[in-house]
Amino acid sequence: MNVSSTAFAGSPYSVAEARAFVTACLRSNPYTFVPDEVVERAELITSELATNALRHTRSGDPGGSYEVHVAVEHSEIRVEIHTREPRLPHTVPHVVSRANDPTRITGRGLYLVDLLATRWDSLVPPSKGVYFVLHWKNTVDYPLARRD
Repeated sequence: MNVSSTAFAGSPYSVAEARAFVTACLRSNPYTFVPDEVVERAELITSELATNALRHTRSGDPGGSYEVHVAVEHSEIRVEIHTREPRLPHTVPHVVSRANDPTRITGRGLYLVDLLATRWDSLVPPSKGVYFVLHWKNTVDYPLARRD
């Protein structure tokens, strides 16, 4: 397993930085080939969850920050977004149903995450952030070390 992590300032500019960090971790992994479709899904989901960290937790407050952890295995990635405590006490990330109001402008981020991720949920305890997992069928085997 290959694990990388870094912290980001709680500013809107950090969302693109977090997305780029995850992409770099997935594309530069020497042990596992991560398909382009998986990388693209990870970029979108990371963007949604980092944005939620800024909007709904103290990570987006002045001086706030959040961390992104990326773990890559043979045919699975797990990305965790570690945040500061939620702005509203006892709130847990949840999917907002579009059936109630399909014209809503906001509230669709976790709906997309739910559609795109193999699985996702809150970290334990939920106030620490969220994670997502993407799994794919690995059709290409790469040797772990080169033989010269």
